[in-house]
Amino acid sequence: MSDCTRRSTEGRSIRARKRWGQHFLTSVSAARRIVELLGATAEEVVLEIGAGTGFLTQFLLPCCRELVAVEIDPRCIEHLRERFPAEQFPRLRLVHQDVLEFDLESLAREALERTGRKLLVVGNLPYNISSPLLFRLFAHARWLGRAVIMLQREVALRLVASPGTPEYGIPTVACWAVARARMRFQLPPRMFSPPPAVVSAVVSLEFLEDGWTGVEYEGFLAFLHAAFGQRRKQLRNALRHWLEQQCGSWQHGEELLAHAGIPLDRRAEQLAPHELARIYRTVTEGKLVGTR
Repeated sequence: MSDCTRRSTEGRSIRARKRWGQHFLTSVSAARRIVELLGATAEEVVLEIGAGTGFLTQFLLPCCRELVAVEIDPRCIEHLRERFPAEQFPRLRLVHQDVLEFDLESLAREALERTGRKLLVVGNLPYNISSPLLFRLFAHARWLGRAVIMLQREVALRLVASPGTPEYGIPTVACWAVARARMRFQLPPRMFSPPPAVVSAVVSLEFLEDGWTGVEYEGFLAFLHAAFGQRRKQLRNALRHWLEQQCGSWQHGEELLAHAGIPLDRRAEQLAPHELARIYRTVTEGKLVGTR
């Protein structure tokens, strides 16, 4: 994918860089739909991931109490400071940082203390870090209210996939444990500059009040990696090492699951998220428990 120049509203040229997976949104209608889906109010704080040249920023600013825009590209940060002077846009806080290193929890805590509302998240996730960034949002789900994000369509499909489909896997179940995902609409390449080689999609995430958190969620992710690590194997074989770690022996783990009426002759990709959660909690808690 070659670099391409995008013209900002002020006429300044900023060259998108492959190293940061940059594809700048240029569609006004798409930007307005994203802002509408986010539904931010004058009482809420919004985190914008990858502000770029400020195209989406301009539509977000009138809608929220404060907009914290994180951007890694120093050229974009310089442009944003010129385009949105602090004295004219006091509600905008620009942060020059890699979003994967940004202290998301501190901002979310601050927002909750100041407004009584959970942090909202919006942005065009860079293609090269979309997966780790998604899992970072999942890990901080307890502090978040809603997210509306742009992703590659193939990544978006993994969040909303059904059991038994090729897209169904760890991202699907990891998302289910903390949020409810919906694919809202698709974005053709022409809506970006430079146009990406793939179709993008907008996904909304409504984070759950009773979502999995902390050590339990980390343990569940480890379980999912074991269950889906060898997709074609039955759970009896795929989970053998994990059961040994949890129960001292895989035989004891099998007995525990058999007593709970949970068969292991199916593959992880055939089981719904709540069924996988039931297996995990049955083993880790040593008893049959209900799941939502």
